[in-house]
Amino acid sequence: MSIEDDEILQGFIEESLEHLADIENDLLAIEEGGADIDVELVNKVFRAAHSIKGGAGFMGLTVIQDLAHAAENVLGLIRSGKLVPNPDIINVLLLAADELQHLIEDVGNSNSVDISRHTAALNAIFEGGEAQPAAAKSEQVNKAVSPSEPEPTQPSESIEETTVNCEEESGEEAMLEVDEDGNDDHEGEMPETTAVEAGRSRARKSSASTQKPDTSIRVTVSLLDQLMNLAGELVLSRNQLLQTITSGDVRNAEAVGQRIDLVTSELQEAIMLTRMQPIGNVFNKFPRVVRDLSKKLGKQIDLTIVGKDVELDKTIIEAINDPLTHLVRNSVDHGIEAPEERIQKGKDVRGLIVLKAYHAAGQVVIEISDDGKGIDGNMLAETAVKKGLITADQAKVMSEKERINLILLPGFSTAKKVTDVSGRGVGMDVVKTNLDQLGGSIEIESEVGKGSTISIKLPLTLAIIPCQIVMTGGERYAIPQVNLEELLRIPASKVKERVERVGDAEVVRLRGNLLPLIRMAEVFDIDRTYYDPIEEQTKPDRRRNIADRRSKSTPLFREEGAPQPQPRSDEQDRKRKEEERRQSPSSALNIVVVSTGAMKYGLIVDRLHDSEEIVIKPLGRHLQQCQGYAGATIMGDGRIALILDVSNIARMAGLTSLDGSERATELAEAAKEAITKTRDKQALLTFSSSAMEQFGVPLNQVERVEKIKRNDIEEIGGRRVMQYRGGSLPLISIDEVASVMPLDDREDLLVIVFRLAGKDVGLLAIGPIDAIEISAEIDDVTLKQPGIMGSAIIGGKTTMLVNIFEIMKISNPQWFEDHAAYAEIETDETQAPTILIVEDSNFFRNQVKGYMEEAGFNILEAEDGKIAWDILQEHGDSVTMVVTDIEMPNMDGFTLTEKIKGDKQLRHTPVIALTTLAADEDIARGKAVGVDEYHIKLDKERLMESVHRYAKAAMAS
Repeated sequence: MSIEDDEILQGFIEESLEHLADIENDLLAIEEGGADIDVELVNKVFRAAHSIKGGAGFMGLTVIQDLAHAAENVLGLIRSGKLVPNPDIINVLLLAADELQHLIEDVGNSNSVDISRHTAALNAIFEGGEAQPAAAKSEQVNKAVSPSEPEPTQPSESIEETTVNCEEESGEEAMLEVDEDGNDDHEGEMPETTAVEAGRSRARKSSASTQKPDTSIRVTVSLLDQLMNLAGELVLSRNQLLQTITSGDVRNAEAVGQRIDLVTSELQEAIMLTRMQPIGNVFNKFPRVVRDLSKKLGKQIDLTIVGKDVELDKTIIEAINDPLTHLVRNSVDHGIEAPEERIQKGKDVRGLIVLKAYHAAGQVVIEISDDGKGIDGNMLAETAVKKGLITADQAKVMSEKERINLILLPGFSTAKKVTDVSGRGVGMDVVKTNLDQLGGSIEIESEVGKGSTISIKLPLTLAIIPCQIVMTGGERYAIPQVNLEELLRIPASKVKERVERVGDAEVVRLRGNLLPLIRMAEVFDIDRTYYDPIEEQTKPDRRRNIADRRSKSTPLFREEGAPQPQPRSDEQDRKRKEEERRQSPSSALNIVVVSTGAMKYGLIVDRLHDSEEIVIKPLGRHLQQCQGYAGATIMGDGRIALILDVSNIARMAGLTSLDGSERATELAEAAKEAITKTRDKQALLTFSSSAMEQFGVPLNQVERVEKIKRNDIEEIGGRRVMQYRGGSLPLISIDEVASVMPLDDREDLLVIVFRLAGKDVGLLAIGPIDAIEISAEIDDVTLKQPGIMGSAIIGGKTTMLVNIFEIMKISNPQWFEDHAAYAEIETDETQAPTILIVEDSNFFRNQVKGYMEEAGFNILEAEDGKIAWDILQEHGDSVTMVVTDIEMPNMDGFTLTEKIKGDKQLRHTPVIALTTLAADEDIARGKAVGVDEYHIKLDKERLMESVHRYAKAAMAS
């Protein structure tokens, strides 16, 4: 009987598989509970087995009925409290559930399958109350050995077959192959079960090959209703378009086109939603995988899953199943150490693996983290050089992240012995290839001795993706925005300054880093061209090099004793400027900065076009072997554009990042020095309220800036508001609180949106607006008044600095009554907590002091770290917390924090660091010396929330 022709049978299969979908995790939860039986959970599993038994009996599927009945009997004993579920009993039930799934998936042949081992094991438990030692393991040979053949006695432990078959063409299973710390020894060798398990695997694959793939999907009725409504709208729009074309009404055609565009976008979004499925469909199998594999390896591992409800396209869900299994097994096998090794390292004997999914920047990110041994990048680099995968010079210039990413190279392996989990030389590269085909990427972060985190970024759907369109050699290409970092144009006159040669590579200096450059035409072996914007023509490019002949050129590494290059004299610089060669706009470089994993590089193209959403089409058979292309799309004019595979392009060009070269080190030091010099700069958004006065507000406080018309403003109940994102946005102007000129009466206005006390508020303003960084001295006396914290000279103009917190507290005091950041400290009968503020700038120190005193705290002040340390030596017992600047004379904030955390009496004192521009390297260094939290100096709300939190904790203790 054909499944497709029998709707009743098909319904039974779908319902039964639904029952089995959660049964694995439910049984594991029952096992974890032990004698503390969750009756409701056992009832759920019992009902699932009972329903499958009843349906199978009705359909005449006697084998399925018998197996479900035997499982139901055991579950009945657990439900009634007559049987305590131990690991052996749960193993038998898990194997029975596995077999039920196989039987239901191949229901046509189910009645001919021998299930005597399963029923015997279950009946033994039902009759005797315990699992037979041989019963559980016997399942592993059930399909590999003929029933007539004698079977050896096996221990009761078993493991689910979860080998990854990522590379079907290779004819072998794609197993993970490296110890994460890069060592050649293979720890924790596993029992030899290859013959039996291989037979079982072949049997399973054979069964799976005859099975029809799942082509159905469940969609909510409300979504179908939405699709029907949109289809109706599309029909109406089509009729309008036909009428417009027939009548020749050109003016109405634009409006009809906009309507069709809107309906099409909504229809596209709704149809994409029909394909969305929760990632929990994949995640739910991993508790069993981790449990079984950790038991086999003699390890104790906990698995935490976060983000099961995150949704992805059904196609992607199916495609990431194998790569994720691969990575989770790797964390269990190579990431987490053996219990005795963890104890020696002072770690918890139980390892932890965290599987997490979340949305970020229009993508889905999946992270697999473990607290294991980590990956030693230096060991990986040495192994890669020995195997001839990279050269010694390439290894020298690699960053730590690139060295760790060597694990992704094809054929890379450090395992000496081939087992059923590792050492085949195919593995992580296959995972990466599969993710590349999905338009995704993989990144690895690791710290030796602490653990590793593997991040996978995936598009929400494969059908339609946003791309940047570029042109080279007269042809258009599409670069997926998921790989796009930024667009860069270097004017002709700046090429000699920005582009240079390091060794044999041409690079561009970008914010203190060296970015390798690739000329797209050279990678694809097509004629080099450039676009002449004056004549609007594409012409042949005769330049061999990207860099100018006069660009800086340095070796990767200077030989010992080699003379240092002499800087050019002023006279030489003057002559070179007079002889400037590159002036034409056509000599400018258009660079698309793209990233792929650890590598970032610049792709030089002729022209940059707009970004578009494109529909992906697979390449034809004759083009599928071409590297560098991920697919194709049809543009609006009917022409084809190829979609670029930025990962393969980097591989084709043999790129390295040059991070370890002497020139890169020199630039990094210069960038670090520049950051140190600008650390106390304040980022401001400048604007006007009237034509005569300029204002500034800290940029980090601004949520967004909106352009509005004056008639968008409504006056209701004596207050100004505007409709904003489905609600009402309260509006204020500076002149309502401060003695400044009134807001200009203009038709076009700006609304600067802030978020205070959990609410949005808009500050009315006029242009021009600008985002700038200043290091000017701030005067906190001359123009200080309610709503104005001080002033500074910016661009030769006096600029008043707006205190948006004070403006709102004066105009809407009720907003702040119940908000923690603005509350007064409740001291009762105890003394108010004392806070030490360490800041060399009078302006910033007085601002922070004002926040604290307003809340009722006692304040001690210090102008630098040395004075603060002296105060702590004298009054350390009474200081509740320290709020410190970073860059200060005599002793900086890092050194002060290090001394505090190293003192036995003071080590538990919380330290909050304040900065104007928090650089990543500062935050990392601060964390290393013991800084508890980082905050921007003028962000009153976040700072005070933290201060209140630490104060309450101190008072409670």
